Amino acid sequence: MKTTQVILDQMMLVVLNISIWQGRKALKSTDLALNGIDVSKLPPGTLATLGSKRIISPDAVKPFIALKRAAMRICLQQGVRFGGDGYAVPKEKVAVLSTELKRLKEEFESAKNSFLSVYAEEVENWIAANPSEWTPVIRASVDAPRHIQKTLSFNYSALEVSAPSSVAENGLFEEVDSLYGQLCHEVRVAARHAYESSFVGKQEISQKTLRPIRSIRDKLAGLLFLSPAIAETIQSIDETLNKLPDGSISGTDLNMVAGLVGRQLANLGRVAEQEPEQEETVDEEPEYLMPAVVAEQSGAVEPISWDF
Repeated sequence: MKTTQVILDQMMLVVLNISIWQGRKALKSTDLALNGIDVSKLPPGTLATLGSKRIISPDAVKPFIALKRAAMRICLQQGVRFGGDGYAVPKEKVAVLSTELKRLKEEFESAKNSFLSVYAEEVENWIAANPSEWTPVIRASVDAPRHIQKTLSFNYSALEVSAPSSVAENGLFEEVDSLYGQLCHEVRVAARHAYESSFVGKQEISQKTLRPIRSIRDKLAGLLFLSPAIAETIQSIDETLNKLPDGSISGTDLNMVAGLVGRQLANLGRVAEQEPEQEETVDEEPEYLMPAVVAEQSGAVEPISWDF
């Protein structure tokens, strides 16, 4: 593993600070009492909580949730999670990432202005869509537009990271040392999702199916400074992709690329369990590194059971 300072010199910390107004309020016992429910018969708070009530349709706030998820997604495409809401991003990719985040921020502000312009109407529509006995409960919980104006926000920043010389134990070294493990975890999750959604049950795939693999490769290439082991994974990806035909992919080619995704990338960074030594041993690759199995009768990619 490379030294902490070498890693810090090649990365920046991109922090997202996106606040979403959910359109919900805590559901209190007094809300139920207003509707004739005997609150004395409710279970004690140590056993259950009342939850929350909506004061507006969930569809009205979906655009903000979608934009926040989009911001997190593009940060994960370029970098790796670092700390709470931060991402360790290669310095050379920060400018492109900032441009994308700026675009999302502008969309967020536009959606915010549009939402505030119809907020009162949305509240009335929600009241009309629910039983009349809940009208006073909803109206009593409606937030003022100025509150929503402050709560809905989309901000981000890119920062240089360094360890303060005046603080000997600050946890930074441990955080940096964990970056490669976090990267492997994120690749495993992405590979498993790609395998299950695009390979399982397929007898043939198109070039479009290879996009997640190329995205993983680009992410690994940008974060190559985290560990020399990343270069070996990139080489495996390149060797596999270079062997594939330009058109549709099936048969042994499908088996090969499915094995790359479902066996190798889906287990990146994991250590194979050691089998007990036997009198006669045969050199074999660990099972999770072997190509995925394509069913002989159907020619379709079979599911894989992961233990993570």
